[in-house]
Amino acid sequence: MVSFAYFGMRQAPWTLLVLIFFIESVMGNYIKTFYIHWNTTNSIFRIDNTDHVFDLNKGNAQFEYDQVNIICPTYAPGTFEEDTEKYIIYNVSKEEYDTCRITNPNPRIIAICDKPHKLMFFTITFRPFTPQPGGLEFLPGKDYYFISTSSKDDLHRRIGGRCLSHNMKLVFRVCCKPEDQPRPPLPQPTQPTTLPPPTTQPTTSTTTIKPVTKKTHKYDKTPNEVVRSEELSNSRGAALASSLALALAASAVLAPLAR
Repeated sequence: MVSFAYFGMRQAPWTLLVLIFFIESVMGNYIKTFYIHWNTTNSIFRIDNTDHVFDLNKGNAQFEYDQVNIICPTYAPGTFEEDTEKYIIYNVSKEEYDTCRITNPNPRIIAICDKPHKLMFFTITFRPFTPQPGGLEFLPGKDYYFISTSSKDDLHRRIGGRCLSHNMKLVFRVCCKPEDQPRPPLPQPTQPTTLPPPTTQPTTSTTTIKPVTKKTHKYDKTPNEVVRSEELSNSRGAALASSLALALAASAVLAPLAR
């Protein structure tokens, strides 16, 4: 998308231009804004550097686009026409860019700087769609080439001109190819939560074993001692029985004698 504005020097000083750029940067849905003064004194057109290459929309979120403001050469009132610079800026192919030769019979015009005593600028929003019929669209992953083949004496010249003599050309690289765009990380499958098995603590039971007191039986002794005890008992019983028997026998004998 290209928007165009110009003001008279007396009605719109540079402070107004700065204010307009500030409002655009606050209200617009874009991230970075570049200001390019399209004249031969701008160092970005030097052939010994790469300042003429711009990387756009890099790192932007969805629906956020960078802008470029091309500012035409402006001169104070009273400056002679032969001392001013005038340009027509074209959007061209890579081959036309390299050769400074416009072969397209209907080239796409980006800006016309033909009023050197008025402040003029053109705002380009590098987005892949445009609300204006026939407007510019800048697709991700594509390079776009701007040149001006105008010369000091011929504004409409299409071969050589200041493109060849002063390297008046720029490259705009629009990020990014669909396959190069960062993709959000894929959701990781939820792993089922496995609870650890309950820890079985060994059951420690303290069992107090009381000693069992056994009654001593006579047979718990040594077998020989038991036999001896029984033999002594039997002997004593037999002796007592014999004594009683003798006593009874003696009393039976002595009883008749006593009569």
